[in-house]
Amino acid sequence: MRERATDPLAGVRRLHRDGIAKNDAGQPARALRLLRRALQRLDELELDGPDERDRQRLRAHVWISIASSESELNGLEAGLAALSSANNHARIARDPRLEFLSHSQMGYMRLRGGHVEGAVHDLDRAEELIGHAEPMDAYRLMLNRGTTHLFRGNLVRARADLVAAATIANDNDWPTERAKARHNLGYLEFLAGNLATALRIMDEVRAVESGLSLAVVLLDRARVLVEAGLHREADASLSEAHALFRAARLWNDVGEVELARAECALLGGEIEAARRLAGAARTRFRRRSNDRWRREAELTLLQADHTAGRPGTRLAGPALRLADEFGAARMPSRERAARLIAAEALLRSGHVDKARAVAGEAGPVRPNDPVSARLQIRLVRAKLHVVAGNAGAARREIRSGLAELTRHQARFGSLDLQTAGAIHGRQLAELYLDLSLTRADPVAALAAVEQSRAVAARLRLVEAPDDETNAALLSELRQTAEQLRAIESDPNAAGVVAATRKRIADLQRMLRAQSWQADGSGDAADPASFASIANGLHEYSSLLVSFFQARGGLHGLVVEDGRARLVSLASIGTVHEAGRRIRASLDVLASGDLTGPLLGAVQGSLNRSLATLDELMLAPLKLSDAALVLTPTGPLTALPWNLIPSLRGRPLVVAPSATAWLAAAGKHSPRDTIGVSAFAGPGLHHAEAEAKAVGRCWPGATVFSAGAQRQHLRDALTSSSIVHIAAHGRHEPENPLFSSIRLADGVVYAYEFRPTEYFAEHVVLSACELGQSTIRAGDETLGLTSALLRLGARSVISSVAKVHDEVAAQTMLRYHDLLAAGNNTATALAAATEAATDVPAPFVCFGSAWQTRAQA
Repeated sequence: MRERATDPLAGVRRLHRDGIAKNDAGQPARALRLLRRALQRLDELELDGPDERDRQRLRAHVWISIASSESELNGLEAGLAALSSANNHARIARDPRLEFLSHSQMGYMRLRGGHVEGAVHDLDRAEELIGHAEPMDAYRLMLNRGTTHLFRGNLVRARADLVAAATIANDNDWPTERAKARHNLGYLEFLAGNLATALRIMDEVRAVESGLSLAVVLLDRARVLVEAGLHREADASLSEAHALFRAARLWNDVGEVELARAECALLGGEIEAARRLAGAARTRFRRRSNDRWRREAELTLLQADHTAGRPGTRLAGPALRLADEFGAARMPSRERAARLIAAEALLRSGHVDKARAVAGEAGPVRPNDPVSARLQIRLVRAKLHVVAGNAGAARREIRSGLAELTRHQARFGSLDLQTAGAIHGRQLAELYLDLSLTRADPVAALAAVEQSRAVAARLRLVEAPDDETNAALLSELRQTAEQLRAIESDPNAAGVVAATRKRIADLQRMLRAQSWQADGSGDAADPASFASIANGLHEYSSLLVSFFQARGGLHGLVVEDGRARLVSLASIGTVHEAGRRIRASLDVLASGDLTGPLLGAVQGSLNRSLATLDELMLAPLKLSDAALVLTPTGPLTALPWNLIPSLRGRPLVVAPSATAWLAAAGKHSPRDTIGVSAFAGPGLHHAEAEAKAVGRCWPGATVFSAGAQRQHLRDALTSSSIVHIAAHGRHEPENPLFSSIRLADGVVYAYEFRPTEYFAEHVVLSACELGQSTIRAGDETLGLTSALLRLGARSVISSVAKVHDEVAAQTMLRYHDLLAAGNNTATALAAATEAATDVPAPFVCFGSAWQTRAQA
């Protein structure tokens, strides 16, 4: 509205506009100070006639804005009291626009206060008067009503309102308002299950200087990451949002952040932290009479108590009461969640019939529910079938749930998110294995392992395309990593080192977030059947040993000659401790600096730990002497299997699952001839000689000296059959897709490799510890080796611990001699590592046993 040149209310109007801007920016405390100053100025003016009517209108407007600030700072009741004052002045002014604003503000405050159905009523009343609204007020109404429909789960009406809000913003060229509508449309995609699309929209909005509250973006984006399974990354965002909301005294939002952090803690198995955070949020919401969010906090507390094993008799009653509250508030998805907790509590306390009835009230699996909710329904149903003695029905329910989880993972294009999503299926997988152990059924156990393990290996990888932003971030990451390498050992540069490491972490986070935006193909291969696995083992004259954890212990599953058997082994903790000692000993021996008694002590410790593993894990299996296919669990993936006494000299491969091994073994080379590329990286004493020696084993091989660059390697991986890399490598446990290989022009990261029509069939990583992997739920592995296998390599040789340069060079020369002579990768590596007696060579053959087409 244009102000009159002699408008006595001009100063008040400016204060009011500034107050509205502060409210919109998420700063209600600052807004309230400005708005109260506006009221004070109004009281000081002496007006009559038309100016007095304008004063009443403006006073009503200011009180409506004050209501917004008060409700954020002091709760809904304080906001309603301010709105009552606004309505008193509005009646005097008799302005239909004020009536519109009052209903619109009432709806918004009820929404923020947790009274969703009341909010819809008020916002609908406002919409009837929208013809009297200014464009900005109409925009706010459509945005708020769209948000309200999001809370109700009515995505169709939400989309219509949010698109209308975005249209108003576009028509008036309002960048901040356009960003808000766009962000909420991203949140809608999250609720619709399109998580990659949601992240893409939210990140696009955040990248624009829009004035949108960073804290709100961080909170909503964290909710998407939780559903994707990235609970640690979500918690980091929430910590930042928490600080921003506290600084702005937005206590309702602080409570929402605490609640979201409680969900992160639950996913991470930190039950006490989850209870503490959810309890703090519940107290905060109670004080503000926010029943909607108070109920959410209580639901999370119940989930934490149930996970902690609290007696079912103490949980069922509160869960049913909460379900009734959610039902009365017309929040069916939350009502179902509460009833399912009640059903599990009743089941735990022995009230089977009542548990079945309550679970039935929760209703069927709904395709629009989040994957976590759908899997919870499947889990409760399966448990009810188990108690009823119908194990077959329980297994069918579990298989359906795990298939839904696979479809969920297939919607992501990035390996990072494909592997993270497995966290939602942990309990179903555990129950599946428990059922097979109860029946002592090895075939059922294999089916359970194969359906729940390494699902990402059955999905098509569709990475986001390269772009300028991605390239710039990678370039800065490489430069920053080089800067760190130059100064990290300088004790006088501690502050610079810390700042550089933080920048590296930030760059890695931004690059990972870029990959999360890629949509998946939706395609997923079925797990291999027992018959197909048994036939494949027969074809390749091999036997399978699959290790898995269940009931607190380690178990071995052996498949040979078309038969399967189960063997209970040692506690997983004992095995893990032996593996930790082995890795420590190997790292010390790799230095080559030990002599005399100290060398003997370390070698003795290594040999004892290897013998312990042999006794605990392999002796009870009573294996024949056939070639081995090993599918380990958790940290067992990175054991130096070729060094275990009973396995020395024996061909073996390590695969994420039997399904993955069978797929890799069954691939046929698209080329009649092979190309070999050998690379030498800087800083390794024997690297150049090793690369040249490898080249001599393969006529026509291309040898890249220590001047080899990253692009040479990328080209070789998409053109050669065999790629041998003698270069420093580094596994990054916290960000495994940034595990790297160092070449002359800097490091090349696992993150950089892209799916192509042709990928090297065999890759050898001859130095350092690039056989290491970070293990996620579902035995999903992330690291350079696993990335190469996912991209299409059939066989990867890499070390699971540090290895001495000279030992690596000698072992690799023997290995390539044997491979070129006609042996497959597993047989050649077994013989090559067996010959390394003084200092061990902890190399492992991952994927499948491969040999050249002519030799095969």
